[in-house]
Amino acid sequence: MDLAQRGTEACGCDLIYDVINQGLCMGCGTCVATCPVRAISMEYGKPNIDRDLCIKCGACYAQCPRSFFNFDVMNQFEAIGEAIDAAMLKGDE
Repeated sequence: MDLAQRGTEACGCDLIYDVINQGLCMGCGTCVATCPVRAISMEYGKPNIDRDLCIKCGACYAQCPRSFFNFDVMNQFEAIGEAIDAAMLKGDE
């Protein structure tokens, strides 16, 4: 969804800003395996993007299992959890 909103291009920079810098990267290496030009390598368990090699295809971002996370929703996680718990308790009555 985010990739569609960005238009036809995405960059490894998007992966850096939206996933790595937000602390969402779990070091799975999917982005490394997906990059068609090998512009991404793993260093200390996190992806390192060579911006000079990046062709802005967006494959790394599209395949990242954490790129869909949205902090607007994550910040409301506690409230969402409470709503689910309340619904589950109501169903037990």
